[in-house]
Amino acid sequence: MLLLTAIGTFGIHQVSIAKAKTGDLVLTSKKVKTAPSDAGSSQWNEAKESKIALTGAGTVEGKPLELRTKSVYTKGEIFFRFEWADKDKTLNKNRWKNTAGKWTKFKGDEDRLGVIWEINRIDKFATKGCAVVCHNESKNEKDWYYAVSASKEKADMWHWKSVRSNPVGYTEDGFVTTNPSKKPEEGRKRDDGAGKAKSNQTKDKSGPAFMRDPSRPASVEDALLVSEAVEVKADTVFQDGQEIPGYMLYTEWKGSFADVKTKGVWENGKWTLVMSRKLDTGYDDDIQFNTRKIYPFAVAVFDNAHEHNSYNSEPLKLEFK
Repeated sequence: MLLLTAIGTFGIHQVSIAKAKTGDLVLTSKKVKTAPSDAGSSQWNEAKESKIALTGAGTVEGKPLELRTKSVYTKGEIFFRFEWADKDKTLNKNRWKNTAGKWTKFKGDEDRLGVIWEINRIDKFATKGCAVVCHNESKNEKDWYYAVSASKEKADMWHWKSVRSNPVGYTEDGFVTTNPSKKPEEGRKRDDGAGKAKSNQTKDKSGPAFMRDPSRPASVEDALLVSEAVEVKADTVFQDGQEIPGYMLYTEWKGSFADVKTKGVWENGKWTLVMSRKLDTGYDDDIQFNTRKIYPFAVAVFDNAHEHNSYNSEPLKLEFK
């Protein structure tokens, strides 16, 4: 059974269900003495790799994708290594291009990876996965909404984005709660804190409002940092074909929103991500990991896509060793 089809930033639709190719359903996190510094660190050699079978939905309906995953933990932190094939590094979301003096936006989106966990027990999540938090089977996408069923239930949602979070080393941290209004976005919340990417466009949406300060080199490739941005002036001259990112990024995230540190590298036709987080963050909008327990979770991968066009896992479990 395919468990999730994304809506908006990361959501579920139950109508499109397909049988996934059999893959590993358990991820074992191995205790190590010191934290890995990157995807090539020796600590990963101590961990067992899980090959998770993902199945496509939406525009990639029924297509398979293998997600290779490892996890290790130390006394205070947990680390995840995700690897999957992707022929292109996609950074198109809302990106601007100047052609003959006119600004247009690139077609396309960004690459993403989402992980969802139980904070408080969600009925049937361990056996049905994310499908239980979708509460609408309407064929009209505008009617879909995303939520848990009861006020005592709560989910933790990690959402990595190649354009809006990866360049500055984070994954967006949010949670899922009840949604009495049944509006698509009301059941999905961001954790307290700061760091969300800022849209880069003029009030009339005709072009970018900011550009990189030409007097200084970019410190992050293919990204526009708030600290390095200057306002686009009316008399600014741009080269034909010049590109400007559609978002401005903050380098320092704060609060619970900034819990999940991530370094994603695209190379040789694949993404490799390393996520890290404290085992216990102390925030009530996060899952708190106890190494004596087992935790159900689910994963989705987006290739230059959003909404319901994703590759999705079956219900999975994390255990500690």
